[in-house]
Amino acid sequence: MSNLLPSLPSRSSLASLASLAVVTPRSSFAPTPSVSWLCARAAACALALTPAMCIRVAVAAEGNGTICLNEIRIDQPGADNDEYVELKGPPGASLDGLWFVVIGDGTAAQGSGVIESFINLAGKTIPSDGYLLIGESSMTAATPDLITNLNFENGDNVTHMLLRGLSSTNGADLDADDDCVLDHGTFIEIVDAVTIGTGIAPPTAGAECGYATVVGPEQDTQPMHILRCRSGGWVRGTDALIGGNDTPGTVNGCDATGSACLGDLNGDRVVDNVDLGILLVKWEFPDPVADLDGSGLVDGPDLGMLLSVWGACPV
Repeated sequence: MSNLLPSLPSRSSLASLASLAVVTPRSSFAPTPSVSWLCARAAACALALTPAMCIRVAVAAEGNGTICLNEIRIDQPGADNDEYVELKGPPGASLDGLWFVVIGDGTAAQGSGVIESFINLAGKTIPSDGYLLIGESSMTAATPDLITNLNFENGDNVTHMLLRGLSSTNGADLDADDDCVLDHGTFIEIVDAVTIGTGIAPPTAGAECGYATVVGPEQDTQPMHILRCRSGGWVRGTDALIGGNDTPGTVNGCDATGSACLGDLNGDRVVDNVDLGILLVKWEFPDPVADLDGSGLVDGPDLGMLLSVWGACPV
């Protein structure tokens, strides 16, 4: 593929293309994020968006420090002793005002958007290693920083979220009209979110709405385990805990050996023709790595973002 791009436009032209490419997501699963939300989230999770429209917001977010979901296990072969969620953020960052929430289904009358479980994170902080691990007392893969009952649902589309200022309780319906958009007034801000999907789109019976970037399915199965890479994309982890790629409470494997910057899809620290080829192969598919803007599909905006950071990853 070395001759795939014999020449490229100027960097200024590419930056203009990238800025125009930050548009409203087309996925029915995803709410419409503001540009400031996208940029703040990207800066905090080690992305490097270059359009000028994002610079000031991204710098401010980096200075303030934003918390991200980083790794989640909702199921495992055998007994579910090791369900967990891992948060990543600046050491010592306060979690006051934040809630970890799982959105799924409720009664037949409620439909989608129902809070299945939630954890009030008031009074908690990110530990000195930069990771807060939440798990149950039965967890064997690592020692949780916060022990609580989880009992995550699997088999349906479920959305794991960090919300600021939640005013609802367990069992509350945050999408009363089932339009796959969370109702305003039930929380102040979506800090981060990811949907672990089955591939069955609503409103099919038994298939709930997803309210964020969707990871899965692969080979018609919902992921038991997902993890976030430094590229910002979510990838499916191994189903098996023993001998798998779980890293609860530590750096994710794709962080240690994989992508080092936005657009570096093969992890060789260069955004080049190989990465472009990967993106084009995934065109119009919901690939969590090549879908750089989190819209739910690999399309034009992702191409613009990749071209805007062409070349070696920043040191």
